[in-house]
Amino acid sequence: MAAPGVVVSTAVRSGPTGTPRAASGQYFAVGITERGPIDKATKINSLADFRRVYGERVTYGALFDDVAAFFEAGGTQAHVLRVAGAAAAVGTYTLTDGGGAPAATIKVDAQNPGAWSGRLTIEVEVGSAGDDSRKVTLRLDGQVVEQYNNLLTVADIVNRFTASPYVRMSDMGSVSDAPMNLPAVSAATPLSAGTDDRAAINAALITTKLSLFTIGLGDGAVAAPGYGSSLHSALLSHAKAHRRVAILAGPRGSTAGDLAALGLGLGAMSGAEYGGLFGPWVQVSDNAGGVRTISPEGFVAASRAKAHEQFGPWQPAAGEGSISPYIIGTDVELSNADGIALENARVSPIRVVAGRLRLYGWRSLSANETDYFSLTVADTLNRLVTECELRLEPFVFKTIDGRGHLLSQMAGILIGVLEPIRSAGGLYERVVDGDVLDPGYSVDVSQAVNTVDTLAKNEVRAAVAARLSPNAQTITLTIVKVGLAAAV
Repeated sequence: MAAPGVVVSTAVRSGPTGTPRAASGQYFAVGITERGPIDKATKINSLADFRRVYGERVTYGALFDDVAAFFEAGGTQAHVLRVAGAAAAVGTYTLTDGGGAPAATIKVDAQNPGAWSGRLTIEVEVGSAGDDSRKVTLRLDGQVVEQYNNLLTVADIVNRFTASPYVRMSDMGSVSDAPMNLPAVSAATPLSAGTDDRAAINAALITTKLSLFTIGLGDGAVAAPGYGSSLHSALLSHAKAHRRVAILAGPRGSTAGDLAALGLGLGAMSGAEYGGLFGPWVQVSDNAGGVRTISPEGFVAASRAKAHEQFGPWQPAAGEGSISPYIIGTDVELSNADGIALENARVSPIRVVAGRLRLYGWRSLSANETDYFSLTVADTLNRLVTECELRLEPFVFKTIDGRGHLLSQMAGILIGVLEPIRSAGGLYERVVDGDVLDPGYSVDVSQAVNTVDTLAKNEVRAAVAARLSPNAQTITLTIVKVGLAAAV
């Protein structure tokens, strides 16, 4: 017997046979940051959010630049995951009390590992309520980030910092009588520097960490910017299992030939239909008169997010909509011939077209070009599965009635998912002489699907078929020169 819940499977079918534009444009990015949690992914809605949780740009990690490109180029929501080595450790400092023989009273640990904690100071002053109160101030790089006044007990101090993104405090159980167990007045003192053990970070560790991007976070695009081919297989597997698409890139400096060889090789990997390869690397301003070259995943994810927001997951992220003033160049210039070669190798190039730099392809890596030519196939299927599961969840544990009321309600819900997609152009209708022969989808909850045997097992089934609209990737234009004396 199947476990309770909504179970969805997908398949590709030939022959005849919306969802509201949802949060499918979100981005899942993993890598090294200055600081931040390492045991969970954090939802980030702006670069300011990223800075608050994960700190500033570091020379040893690509994630800051990648997330900056995502938001600056038009993305709106990301889930960020920081990785650190197994020996990562937090910085710490212990406050002593004001007793005659000073004893430990509060242990102050950095909220997460990394050398950043050496730039964090804690200062204890007498509170404005009098000698039996305390004011505690945290500073990062000399700037006040948290400050609380008139704290009367050790518990007050510990509790005030419970939600701190910088430190966590522990009562050390000083035996001095109150208020002498309060921390003694002390000047701003730094915590010790922790470590992120980044030398131990490798593809195997990041592959394990990808599981923290749980399926419950929804569909979207996933990437590990800057890590190149060492994580391509893991990202494709994750995308396939978690209803996402993998945004992959080659190493910095990859030529058209390098990218083509890589793209053709990736086509044999499991989950290739759920991923795309993009290149070359892109350039952004360093705000000091120069340029910085960064891996392109964040830019691609932003282009995808804009397409999903404006139209839906059936809209390719390439073309006019991908143009962004934030992206000012590429580290390798691609010609028109390069673009054709990359297209044939199932690689989506980033190049100048009509005088503007843009993403100029939205290819799936799959060798099955009949069913998975465009990455919009996986994107649209992922959205369908996610939305159908969400809409059907209220029916779990509902009573199955003999008159088919439950089944008809389910059918109505599923049609309500598919019809907006059809009306927005995401499904390909069959139309003859102006009459719609079929809408591009079907929903079946009949006895052919829900047999006596399946109902007896407390299973309710629905079969949904959808014909996805193809994308106008190639437009052929014929221009005829007409003689001066000829009519046009």
